[in-house]
Amino acid sequence: MSKKFDLVAWNSCIARVIETVDHPTVLQALMDAIGGMVPFESWYVVFFRRGAPPIEVDYNYRNRGRERYAEGPYLLCPYYNAFTENIAPGCYTMRELAPADFKTGEFYRNYYGAFENAEETGWILPVDDETSVHVSLTRYGANTKYQPSEQRFLNQASGIVSAIMQRIWARVRPEILSSERFSIDFHVRMTQAFRLFATSVLTDRESEITHLLLKGHSAKSIARLLGISPGTVRNHMKSIYGKLEISSQSELFGLFFETLSLAGGDITRDPLIFLHNRSSS
Repeated sequence: MSKKFDLVAWNSCIARVIETVDHPTVLQALMDAIGGMVPFESWYVVFFRRGAPPIEVDYNYRNRGRERYAEGPYLLCPYYNAFTENIAPGCYTMRELAPADFKTGEFYRNYYGAFENAEETGWILPVDDETSVHVSLTRYGANTKYQPSEQRFLNQASGIVSAIMQRIWARVRPEILSSERFSIDFHVRMTQAFRLFATSVLTDRESEITHLLLKGHSAKSIARLLGISPGTVRNHMKSIYGKLEISSQSELFGLFFETLSLAGGDITRDPLIFLHNRSSS
């Protein structure tokens, strides 16, 4: 049965959002309004930019030890990758965007491990020609899946969410973009480190599979994407692990994130080279 929504209560909440539209509390007012219609426990707002790192605006994950998203993990995020692939504006569940078996993969266990039994949905909405906002809503525990009626409501609310986020972006953009931490150079280093990771020791096919593994794909989903058998993918994985001197997908993630810290200087070379040079010195 479809959930019924109290539109009188919604309109009352939106009135409060409008009253605070140019006040720092507008984001919390918007989250309160949405939460009154579609319950959730945690929220997170980030601006995705083309050719530059994401900009975190605010979130309420404070008691869950949330890793700093904009310092590298965004490269592997299904929502960020959907943005770079020009997905249509709207509200999408993680299930819609993530690779098959995403929750059983090492990226999910390593990065989302603190959010076990979580269900995430979120908007990707443009705020200017080069920037989109991602507003994430997460809830935890058993039977937390977002229902179709809830997703329809959230998509219907895209207009008000977009309007508020455009106002927030106009307010924070000048100050944030002047910060060295959000420089384009940082994003170039991160994306180059990802693109060149382990290319000095892997074949082109092995590098392709490594990138998909890092994005959370399983052997089965890689096989479907590349049109090869799961057994062939596993043979490639065995070769990859051997060349990188690791024994598991978990160690692959550890090695990748270790190389991110070295993603500077010469960005035309595999960052793994610098890691090996540092280890041997």
